[in-house]
Amino acid sequence: DIFTFQSSSQSAQSTSLPLPPSVNHKAKYKSNSIPKNPEEARRKRIELDAQVRRKHREQLITAKRFKHHLDVFKDDETTDSDNDLLKEDIEKLKSGLNNPSRKKRLSSLKDLSAYLVDPSETLKRFVIEGNCIEILTKFLSGIDPEEQLQATWCITNIAAGPKELCHKALVIVPYLISFLDGENIPLQDQAAWAIGNIAVEGAEYRNLLRANGVLVPLIKLLNSQDVNLVQTVCFALSNLARGPNAKLEEFFSMGITQHLFRHLEKDEMSEVVSEISWVLTYLTSDEDKYIQKLVEEGLAPVKHMRPLLSYGPLALPLIRTFGNIASSPDNNTIILINQPDFLSNMIEYIQSDCSRHPEVLTKVINTGFIPILSVIATHNNFDIRKEAAYSLLNIASHEFIRSQDVELIRLGLGYLEMLLTQVPDMQGIDALESVTFLEDQTLRSTACRLMDQFFGEEFSINVNEVTEISEMNEMK
Repeated sequence: DIFTFQSSSQSAQSTSLPLPPSVNHKAKYKSNSIPKNPEEARRKRIELDAQVRRKHREQLITAKRFKHHLDVFKDDETTDSDNDLLKEDIEKLKSGLNNPSRKKRLSSLKDLSAYLVDPSETLKRFVIEGNCIEILTKFLSGIDPEEQLQATWCITNIAAGPKELCHKALVIVPYLISFLDGENIPLQDQAAWAIGNIAVEGAEYRNLLRANGVLVPLIKLLNSQDVNLVQTVCFALSNLARGPNAKLEEFFSMGITQHLFRHLEKDEMSEVVSEISWVLTYLTSDEDKYIQKLVEEGLAPVKHMRPLLSYGPLALPLIRTFGNIASSPDNNTIILINQPDFLSNMIEYIQSDCSRHPEVLTKVINTGFIPILSVIATHNNFDIRKEAAYSLLNIASHEFIRSQDVELIRLGLGYLEMLLTQVPDMQGIDALESVTFLEDQTLRSTACRLMDQFFGEEFSINVNEVTEISEMNEMK
């Protein structure tokens, strides 16, 4: 059998248990989470930093989004304390919202939406316990399009706030959906923005939105020629498609893929492409049958790989989409790697189980990935190095030496020579020994087994004896 090295989410599939470690090594350590040396402490900091960066990258694109007024609070002397509204400030704001003057009402609506970006406790109580939503509903049900827009702006920022604030915005959902069906593009854009913020809050909120029929008008708006509106609509759709039980069949039955791929074919704006890719990421994250439908529609996102590489986080959803496709059945992966220029721009998919196919590995090798991956695995930041290492290990896991192909045999022998010569020079033994200090029992056992099997003496001992001696050492 051929075994591939996989990421942590797949490692649970391992079926073989490591041999028990020898007394020679297990007796030398105690299990705790305290770093044993500066190198281990540095490694843990790097891992934590990588996790935080990965979380921030996704939040940068998919988290709730406030909408700011550029013409409010332009005075440089404005500070955070100015937003700490008092009770009398709230009363003044309410008075302005109910003022007979349209100009005064619009000004108060702008002030309210600006304050809602970072609401004070007094303002939160006004939204949760007061009649704020009732006042905004009056504007939404009116006939003045500018007042409707500014009120929807307020709802957008309410929905972007804490859950207790977002919950109050649910009663506004019918108005938001009706705006999507209208012809006022700024109002459609703002309504889609508010819906996207509500959808982020949780599965029950997404279910309520879908039950109210939000998908039909949103997907219809993908026909718009306004790129900013399409971008906002995709923000809402990606948040509606996230999570388990997202009922993706509804998305596909409405022909969402044709709309998305059409925009990918003609749109060049990186922000729009990124938002579309987030929708595709969630559409490909559930079941293989949905991935199959996307692959059958075409792989237009491939053309945007190179342009997005220089835009940092904007490329993340595109990479995740291809990763989802690569982890699906083999025929999808083969279609993916046959796309022009795909292999020259992408390495993440190699960690998939599909990498065990000889034709895939041949293309990877011929494209010159081995030296590139080797450099990445030693010089880039932690999470990228990890993916490159998975790729190299998957390539190395193939039985090249037992192949009948002379070039593959030569490659396999070259890999063995590199392995045997580099392990001592690169302090591989010290690296193995450092793993024996980790808390994870499986990792410790595997490291000890490798130390004894390849760099020391093998002992035939009783497992109970090993455990007893280890416990005695830990009591000392």
